[in-house]
Amino acid sequence: MNDRRAAAPAGLPVVERLVELSTRLQGMWDAAPSLVFPGWGHPFRALGELLPERDVLQADRHPQMVPLMWYPALRSRGPHGEVVEVFDHLPGERKAAALMLGRRDLAGLYGWAVITASVTDWIRAALDGAAVLEVGAGSGYWARQLSLGGLDVLATDLHRVEANGFTHGFRHAGVEALGAVDAVRRNPGRTLLLVWPPPGDPMAADALRAYRGDTFLYAGEGPGGMCADADFFTELDRHWIVRDVCPLTVRWLGHGDTVTLYRRR
Repeated sequence: MNDRRAAAPAGLPVVERLVELSTRLQGMWDAAPSLVFPGWGHPFRALGELLPERDVLQADRHPQMVPLMWYPALRSRGPHGEVVEVFDHLPGERKAAALMLGRRDLAGLYGWAVITASVTDWIRAALDGAAVLEVGAGSGYWARQLSLGGLDVLATDLHRVEANGFTHGFRHAGVEALGAVDAVRRNPGRTLLLVWPPPGDPMAADALRAYRGDTFLYAGEGPGGMCADADFFTELDRHWIVRDVCPLTVRWLGHGDTVTLYRRR
């Protein structure tokens, strides 16, 4: 996740590129309602065709979703509900493929995990009005979307947005420069939220050990994936149990993240 080769420049050029990309992808889908990728048994369709109507209607409030609505995607049934996976490539044509903003580009602009209106609604209902503390919040994108959805969210990160290697310097919400453990200890009344904690980093494990609440939210992959470290998942296994999983998972193809609510054993 430190790979900055695909980093997009800040400001208007990125916006212009997103507009151009969305326009060209819309034209592509107008010409053909599905795409076939070699080696895949099912055709890909535009992500917007595979999402609930509410997610489509609310896309203008979710900047991350605006370009993604036209990305190729697949829908399947997972153990906890619907899974919609979005792909950041196009088949065959190198020029068309070069047009695409990849996962790393968009993660740096927004966040490493995808949040939709359905996810926001589920989190709000699952927390039943509880205030949220997000540690490792990066650009503050998830905090902004949850705040727009009616939640009280405090976003914190050890690194200021301008110096954060996991963002492109874009700020979507106020993010307090504060280490995870200090943030947890200073805000004992808030429910902990971790979104795609960086791999091999002890931050997530340290925050969870310091946390004294009875529930917490995690958006990311499981053991052996690209999130947190082994100590985090050991802590999860020893002291926490799954209470609920968001019934709609929207994620990048090739990744196994979900949004999960845990309760203390």
